[in-house]
Amino acid sequence: MLWGGAVSKLGSMASPQGQLFQIGALAITAYLAGWLISFLQLPSLLGMMLAGIALRNVGFVVLTGGYLHVAATLRQMALVVILLRAGLELDPSALKRLGTMVLRLAIGPAVVEAVAVAVFAYFLLDLPWIWGFLLGAVLAAVSPEVVIPLLCNLQTKGSYGKAKGIPTIVIAAASFDDIVAISAFGVLLNIATSTGDLKTTIIRCPVGLAIGSLCGLAIGLFLRYVPYQDDTRVTMLRTLLLAAGGMFLMFGSATIGYEGAGPLACIITSFVASNGWRLTGKQAAERNFELLYTIIQPIQFGLIGIEINLFVLEGRMVGLGVVSLLASLAVRIAASIVVAAGGNLNWKEKFFVSFAWFPKATVQAAIGPVALDEVRKMHLEEYEAYATTVLIIAVLSILITAPVGAILITVLGTRLLEKEEQ
Repeated sequence: MLWGGAVSKLGSMASPQGQLFQIGALAITAYLAGWLISFLQLPSLLGMMLAGIALRNVGFVVLTGGYLHVAATLRQMALVVILLRAGLELDPSALKRLGTMVLRLAIGPAVVEAVAVAVFAYFLLDLPWIWGFLLGAVLAAVSPEVVIPLLCNLQTKGSYGKAKGIPTIVIAAASFDDIVAISAFGVLLNIATSTGDLKTTIIRCPVGLAIGSLCGLAIGLFLRYVPYQDDTRVTMLRTLLLAAGGMFLMFGSATIGYEGAGPLACIITSFVASNGWRLTGKQAAERNFELLYTIIQPIQFGLIGIEINLFVLEGRMVGLGVVSLLASLAVRIAASIVVAAGGNLNWKEKFFVSFAWFPKATVQAAIGPVALDEVRKMHLEEYEAYATTVLIIAVLSILITAPVGAILITVLGTRLLEKEEQ
């Protein structure tokens, strides 16, 4: 029905020969592919991305001209929804109770992995150091979209690890890990794509983070009280205002030249706002954003898939990219085990926690193409090869770690965690 209306209004732009039709067909095909692959107990996002890759390489979906900007905007909108959900899902009571353990596990392994990625990227992929660290920030993020459902399944089977709060630790640390990685990515992208003086660019980075924090705090406090909590349409209005605020922060920060401020501001806005709402109101908003993401997810993963042209991929770069990815993951797993020391977890539980952050998907899909979009927007052709490498490695990380990580969590969870007695 939407397509019929679009054809009636836009004519050839929405016809089967038009690129707008290609985007719509891509979204539907990606959704169906995700639904089919879920029967194999694999993350649906894997099928969505593979659908995009397939449609691009058979020549059905090839976006050009202004539609590249449309695709970039849609990906940014998906990123806003992801960031707002991350802020909504942060549990302040769990953070107070597990404080130091969560912070150690959120920051330590992510920093170690990012540094390892930068080293391997510099020596194996010939990326400059700044682009290596940018890639490290992309890969350091964990995917809550894969991890959380798997942990919930373990709880359904027998409350595995619940007695020691392992699911809460993993989920809370994963959310903080994403905040750290996305904030670092914004700062590093500013430095990598800057055409001005390096010293000025570095000074601008903390200014951008301060702007993002203050704007997120201000809008978050505003949305705590507007609309009035007893309004009969409060959930719908909160969802609309939170989404509008997120879009304003993301696109507005880029307009004033502080791209790194937007992601941080979105997370802070939803976290500050939702923790002033009643529990039922917060849960209702979470469900609405879950629905929003269900709608936009096939578009997001399909669009990232069409950026991969298999006919121009170099086998050597793919091979070295896989080596870099696996080596940095091994470093992260070792770092996670070390960082988890000193708590009340036994060695089996530490081993499980380290592997629970193996899957990468949502954040990589959201920020992986951002550097390429930014380079194209700024017409920095000399950096396009670096940005393309970042995107390719991000896609490889999803294709490899999402299914393998899902299997590892499912298998190791029942073997390494203690089952709570009923």
